[in-house]
Amino acid sequence: MFLSLLFLLKATNLADFQKVSTFFLLKYEPFIKDFSIFKLIIHVPALPLKPKISKMKYVYLILFTVLLMNACTKTVTPEDMLSDATKWQGVEKGYLTDGVLDLGSEFLTLVYQPGILNTYTNFEFSTEVLTEVGGHANILFHTNKRYLDQGYAVKIDNSAPGDWDRLLKTGSLSSVRNIFYRMLSDEEWFKLVIRVEENHIQVSVNGYPVVDYIEPEVPFRTPEIDKRRLSAGTFAIETGFGNTGVKFRNMNVSKLPPGEKRQNDDSDFTRQITELHSRHLPLVDFHVHEKGGLTLPLLIEKSAKLGINYGVAANCGLKFPIQNDEELKNYLASIKGMPIFKAMQAEGREWVDMFSPDLVSEFDYAFTDAMTWTNRNGTRMRLWVPEETEVGDPEDFMEQLVSQIEQVVTEPISIYVNPTFLPVEIEDRYDELWTDERVNRVVNSLVKNNVALEINSRTRLPGKKFIAKAKDAGVKFALGTNNTNAENLGKLEWAIEIIEEFNLQPTDMFLPGNSP
Repeated sequence: MFLSLLFLLKATNLADFQKVSTFFLLKYEPFIKDFSIFKLIIHVPALPLKPKISKMKYVYLILFTVLLMNACTKTVTPEDMLSDATKWQGVEKGYLTDGVLDLGSEFLTLVYQPGILNTYTNFEFSTEVLTEVGGHANILFHTNKRYLDQGYAVKIDNSAPGDWDRLLKTGSLSSVRNIFYRMLSDEEWFKLVIRVEENHIQVSVNGYPVVDYIEPEVPFRTPEIDKRRLSAGTFAIETGFGNTGVKFRNMNVSKLPPGEKRQNDDSDFTRQITELHSRHLPLVDFHVHEKGGLTLPLLIEKSAKLGINYGVAANCGLKFPIQNDEELKNYLASIKGMPIFKAMQAEGREWVDMFSPDLVSEFDYAFTDAMTWTNRNGTRMRLWVPEETEVGDPEDFMEQLVSQIEQVVTEPISIYVNPTFLPVEIEDRYDELWTDERVNRVVNSLVKNNVALEINSRTRLPGKKFIAKAKDAGVKFALGTNNTNAENLGKLEWAIEIIEEFNLQPTDMFLPGNSP
């Protein structure tokens, strides 16, 4: 604002004064109570400021000062975007009725055009949305009717995960920060909010943050999404192939004042993550626990900021936190509607008889490992606890372990986690003890039972030889951490290195539901 005043003082003619005034109008118009007089001023024909009338400039300057002071007290009223169908280009009769915009057709494009000078830079957009079964759409912002590929798109799609034709789910900042979990059901109203302040984009669904993205000065973009950048513009809604119905109501937008750009704390990581999202590679940590100070609210916030989806796992089994159907049911109710994948970690070999299959199926997926089992001597071992582990002859132990893994992957699970883990007593002999023959047995069992293999970023397991054989055999991969506290959750660094080293593609990756 004060720069604008400085330029006004330096203006030597009314034409220059009007240029600065027009810029000010476009930038600060939403925050000044009454521009009616000011609009007349900037449309006065340009005249030179001769000495005898130069005092006019200072009159204008005084008006500007008054208006600036007025700006500090204005409350911005949200703009009702569904109050008038004529504000939308492409809206046909019947689409907008009683404040509900009903889009039940394929390949529709509606562009919001409330006025020639009404563009949106910083704003908060909110709406309530309902999808019919099969309904999906995009909300575009910072776009325009001539170049709809300009700006960003937020996805609306509540179909089941694993549909590789409709991979991105509600809340996705498409191809920049993707959401792969489904937190909502069709035929239920939910609230979507998009907020943009300078280079900061936030998306929330039913009050939960799902995207918290800071656009770098030079963002990574593939040629297909090169125009997906912040600028200014309007809004649009698109429906695509197969859309069966999407409804909107209570759609409002409020302009926000100019602010400060935010710094990106880790530009290299942001670029790497964006590159993976642009390929639609499922960037999901499927093995996360609420442990060591890591609560669900903190985890949800971390997910939105990093661009990593999380699968939060409950430990279910004998002598673990959840041991029966009632406890399982209560846990599922406690996480309903949260922006996460719902995971069940099946502990021990008894779990299959402890929980009803119908309740287990309410999780997005179940996984297990071969770290809890009973050896030939009848000792129930937890391999990560040295005091509870009997290794004895390493070769004999390995034969028992591989047999256990072959049995474990026949259980009703989707992912084999903590893969190839060895007790501390023999972990330094990993490469020697995991022979080709043993690796092949495990890989063949994964293929036979259609079970995915975890790439564990914290333990750096399995070894690269194992990963290479699994990829050649067509095994799907799931990224995971198995954190023990908030600090060692990490950013999937090693798993991402493996993705790059082995050139893993989206179709190499696991997602709950159908495989590609």
